[in-house]
Amino acid sequence: MLEAWAGIRAVGMADLAMPTVAAFAPADWAVRLCDERVEPVDFDASAEFIGLTGKITQRERLRELATEFQRRGRKIIIGGSYASLSPEEVRTYADILVIGEIEEIAAELFADLSSGRYKPEYRGTKPDIGAGPLPRWDLYPPGHAMTAQVQTSRGCPFECEFCDVIQYLGRKQRWKEPERVIEELNLLHGYGYRSVFFADDNLTVMRRRTRSLLEALACWNDRPAGDRMAFSTQVSIDIARDADILNLLRESGFAMTFIGIETPNEESLSLAGKRQNLNADMIGRIRTIAEHGILAFGGIVVGFDQDGPDIFERQAAFIQAMPLPLVSPGLLVAPDATPLHARLAAAGRLIDGRQSAASVVGTNIRPLLMSDETLRNGMIWLLNRVFSAELFAERVAAFVDICGEHRPQERMPFFSGMNAALARRLARSGRPEYALIRMLDKAAHARPDLLSILTTIFVYYCQARFMLEREGIWDETTRRRDRPLI
Repeated sequence: MLEAWAGIRAVGMADLAMPTVAAFAPADWAVRLCDERVEPVDFDASAEFIGLTGKITQRERLRELATEFQRRGRKIIIGGSYASLSPEEVRTYADILVIGEIEEIAAELFADLSSGRYKPEYRGTKPDIGAGPLPRWDLYPPGHAMTAQVQTSRGCPFECEFCDVIQYLGRKQRWKEPERVIEELNLLHGYGYRSVFFADDNLTVMRRRTRSLLEALACWNDRPAGDRMAFSTQVSIDIARDADILNLLRESGFAMTFIGIETPNEESLSLAGKRQNLNADMIGRIRTIAEHGILAFGGIVVGFDQDGPDIFERQAAFIQAMPLPLVSPGLLVAPDATPLHARLAAAGRLIDGRQSAASVVGTNIRPLLMSDETLRNGMIWLLNRVFSAELFAERVAAFVDICGEHRPQERMPFFSGMNAALARRLARSGRPEYALIRMLDKAAHARPDLLSILTTIFVYYCQARFMLEREGIWDETTRRRDRPLI
């Protein structure tokens, strides 16, 4: 989006997997990292081994890359979440398949590669994630990512039926000590990063550990405005009950957190095992989080077995009732290795999702209480509705009105540099979009302490509109409708 709309070849978030794995390579190895999002793949690279990783949404490209490098005589190593959860799909085009986590098998893997006597498959364990070397951020393409990543824990104790994270990383959370986290932050700070995403599955689920980490971060991040880091992460909605942790999050530098809100349908939450969301005033909890100065980014899911055709209007009203500018609506998907996948496979309700894995209106599930067409058309309406500039502006205003105060930031025009380029492109879409731009500018003047948060909101809105337009989903007529045509 940044390149298409603003002429900037950059990505929102740097990849963490590549620097992490590169750190285990022997000192006498020549290692080069390539993030295809910011630089083209060099198919003529002289490397003997090519390591590939990707998510399920990237599986077709993963196959293309592996096949092309194999045609050129390279040995292909594939690992990561998709390879670990769907090994049989990857095995056919991987010379070496790495399943699971790398830390405790890295020494054996690299020794075997060095000797030329490697196995076709290596299986990781559930390691001490703080024992490995620091990620090789020195190898990552410099200046191309707005946000870097650290991971302070792996695993999540909850049992959501549709979640593949616990199938891959387990339910027993393992974490790094605060001192190790600070080491990684010092490294990133030295490379010029001032925004870091904590890539934990649920940062705050273990409260005692969380408090210790946040206290250390607050001390480390007590810096002048231009030198201070902005953090973001993922938590569950129950964090709203703990004012102490919310205050520590803000004090240590956390400005945004992703939260799986999912749905207002309690029956759906119950069947999905999303017990942390049950019997809760979700709207009130999102409001509480905002009052503590934290922007919630809400994950929204449609297509549960209990969802009928009325769910689209229910979701639209639910979203609009919250001070929640950022939402990520999507259809329920059954990933490999999850209980949801097993249940629906047994019921004969899985369809081939290969062509729709990367689509915002794609799923591999046959819905129970509506037709495939109703599900798709309703989702298209919901996306157009929640990302209409008028309704988005209402949610931004609701958030800004109650958001708790942040530390002062360096004063600068809101619409300069990247923001100005994006605004020029968005303004061409029409009067509602221009009004949104004006409103954001006024909000930045009224609340200069929210400058970075408002930038995040604006960039995400542009990203959402770009994706909807690219997929042919955005439609002016549809966004004006009060209800879907289903």
